[in-house]
Amino acid sequence: MDRAQAIELYKSGQKATVAKLLELSVRLEALEKESAALKEKLLKKMNYKGKRDKKSRSKPWWRWGRKKGHPGSFRPMPDHIDRTVPVTANQCPQCAGKLSSSQEVMEHIQEDIIPSVVVVTKYLRHRYWCCQCKELITAPPAPDEVPCGYLGPNTLTEMVLLKYHHGLPGNKIVELFKEFCGLKVSEGAVFQALQRLAFWLGVEKEQIVEAIRKSRYNHMDETGAKINGIKHWLWAAVNPRWANYLTHKSRGAKVAREILGKSYKGGLVSDFYGAYNHLTAKQQKCRIHLRREMRSLKSRDSPQDYLIPCKKLKRLLDDADRLKLKRHKLKAWVYKRRVARLKERLLDFACGVYSNKHWQRLSKRLLKHHKAIFTDLDDPEIPADNNLAEGMIRHHVILRNRSFQHRTPRGAQAYDGLTSILHSLRMQDRDPMREIRRAYLHHRQQRPGIVLFPTGGSELDKNLNGVSGGQGRSRASIG
Repeated sequence: MDRAQAIELYKSGQKATVAKLLELSVRLEALEKESAALKEKLLKKMNYKGKRDKKSRSKPWWRWGRKKGHPGSFRPMPDHIDRTVPVTANQCPQCAGKLSSSQEVMEHIQEDIIPSVVVVTKYLRHRYWCCQCKELITAPPAPDEVPCGYLGPNTLTEMVLLKYHHGLPGNKIVELFKEFCGLKVSEGAVFQALQRLAFWLGVEKEQIVEAIRKSRYNHMDETGAKINGIKHWLWAAVNPRWANYLTHKSRGAKVAREILGKSYKGGLVSDFYGAYNHLTAKQQKCRIHLRREMRSLKSRDSPQDYLIPCKKLKRLLDDADRLKLKRHKLKAWVYKRRVARLKERLLDFACGVYSNKHWQRLSKRLLKHHKAIFTDLDDPEIPADNNLAEGMIRHHVILRNRSFQHRTPRGAQAYDGLTSILHSLRMQDRDPMREIRRAYLHHRQQRPGIVLFPTGGSELDKNLNGVSGGQGRSRASIG
């Protein structure tokens, strides 16, 4: 409203002026509410006082990369040269003039790949008459021969990596084989071959199960899966050297008991899901889960009756982390006294009376699991977080989102077996291509013995396995 409109409104009388002022007041109140809602929405994306979090803030383009004047970084030189190609010239490429003899030689090293070709092998297996057995005897299979199989071991092993590690669907695997090396195979043949491969490597999967049950501690987590559209659950039991997966229709404690065994006495790191409470294992609840929930609730609901308990529990968890780092610097009796004091503080916090609805719920959870929050302080080999299980199961979540999952229970069983073997090999820094090929040929030719995990993990990893064993701990990425 400008000056002329204001004067005209003043001359129109008292009633008209009051009505117009009330109308403007209502509009102003609505605009203020809209402005407050937009500010709240903006502050959710910004940190306190309108500043972006340093970790999430992206650098401007002129600050990308290394600092100015840094030493150069180049591709490492190859450790061998396969062929040498001399490049000469008979005349000048600019004026076609005559050239002298070579003055110097400039080197240029180039790495390239050779397109694959399909190698078709015919095996002539001779048969002989045994004078003692009085029957015809067929010569045993050749070292690289898959009995009664039309696809070789290299192709089958590459299918495992493409499907379960790189996450390619069946039609992409078919196209890749056809375009890269000219091998023609149907999509159905790919899945049937993977199921047969999982069947012959089933004894190796059993060794992984035994190794998990003998381990000093394990991480467990579960996520959704489907078989022909019906809801199932993919369970993961992992530690720094072993990975075991099982697709089951139930999410109850009986599945976790089936994976770990009824008499498992080692450590179990998990989230606060209730199915794990029925196990006999020594429990360690993930403190990262607790911190994550505290942060999420703080962003949604942050009145004073929430912030005060939040700061108190955060200080308690921070004290526990600092005490764990100082374990080797303190005397044993001092360390035990401080651990006991932390447990008392946690129990006092869990027994407190809170007006905030979130802390009423969280205090009940802490009171229920107060003995399993600081288990890692008593046993330093047990981690305080369940990040390993979440990281290992994330790979399966990505595969699930890229496909229609499983069509048959046999396909789900093959998925469980092959991914367990593949991830266990990678966590042990072993070559999956070579190891799976070797094991498949061994079992497919029906030779006795275990190839990949001959001791079931009981002696292969003395630093980790055995409930009464070692102190070591290592981690390897599944890539």
